[in-house]
Amino acid sequence: MNKKKLATAICGTIIGASLWGTTVFADQKHEVSAGETLWKISTKYDASVSEIQSWNNLSGNTIYVGQNLVVSKGDDQTNTLSKSPAKEGENTYTVQSGDSLWIIATMHGMSVASLKDLNNLSSNAIYSGQKLAVNGKATSASTPSVSTDSAVSNTGLVQEAKSHIGTPYVWGGTSPAGFDCSGFLNYVYQSAGVDLPRTVASIYADHRMDTVSSSNRQPGDLVFFETYKPGASHAGIYIGNNQFIHSGSTNGIEISSLSSGYWGPRYIGTKRVSN
Repeated sequence: MNKKKLATAICGTIIGASLWGTTVFADQKHEVSAGETLWKISTKYDASVSEIQSWNNLSGNTIYVGQNLVVSKGDDQTNTLSKSPAKEGENTYTVQSGDSLWIIATMHGMSVASLKDLNNLSSNAIYSGQKLAVNGKATSASTPSVSTDSAVSNTGLVQEAKSHIGTPYVWGGTSPAGFDCSGFLNYVYQSAGVDLPRTVASIYADHRMDTVSSSNRQPGDLVFFETYKPGASHAGIYIGNNQFIHSGSTNGIEISSLSSGYWGPRYIGTKRVSN
């Protein structure tokens, strides 16, 4: 092939790729520093832990200092956006930083399950800029009454926890198919790269836990309760506004108030995983 034809072919390929939205961009990488976890890195780059695991073929949350991780896929975003395009007549919503499937579903009067089904999503992972098909238009009246605190909406751990609202309570459950109390805490914290003991009592007694006063509680802290036996026997994740998310035996994953007539008298303290 002569130079003129070669140049024409290359130019045509580039133009064609641009027209069809498949232009290839370099992956963005991050070098792991001491003290970092997958969750901290994912929050920094506005990605999900599961996305970073997938991009780097990680089977767990173990990373090491000096490791180079892909934290943004230049061409994956375009491809992902085209996987589940909105059908004609459907409304769309563009994902904002701090959003979760639960927040978006609640805003549009939908369930998380129906939102996932409408967009052919197999997991709860979403990212800023992604366009999702939704039923109906969001109104101020349908905006969730929780998560209005910017500190709450920007907490990846709380976002992960809220994505499981409505999941049923299952004794011994440790997966999105069903959670018990401590199984839920284990699952959510594992997504942030933190391994917790299996039972509420052992979590409460863990040497990594720092006691936090009620006035200094922050989203992501663990709140503990004494219920059916002496000592810590139930726990949830504080989300702000005097509320916590937990796996209740009646309604499964739900949000409750620390001031309620049931939980208030049973509250015994707040703890935070030390760095």
